[in-house]
Amino acid sequence: MPYDVLEKTINSLPEAAVIELTHYVQYLASIYSTKEKDISVTNRINDFLQKNPDAFAEFKTMEKASLSSIRELTKNDTW
Repeated sequence: MPYDVLEKTINSLPEAAVIELTHYVQYLASIYSTKEKDISVTNRINDFLQKNPDAFAEFKTMEKASLSSIRELTKNDTW
């Protein structure tokens, strides 16, 4: 997904969702930037998800999103 499309999509979200999304992105960025070589990024993410199984629960409905449903939801959006 091109950056400008992603940015427009994020900006169209409710403010609370943007704040929460920012939190998770910062967390994932902190994992990626850590220089500990004994634990891979994937292992750290898996450890986090095992300790916090509901961390991304609000995003589970997006698993079933298809291109046609996204088009239907966004057909009246103006950017």
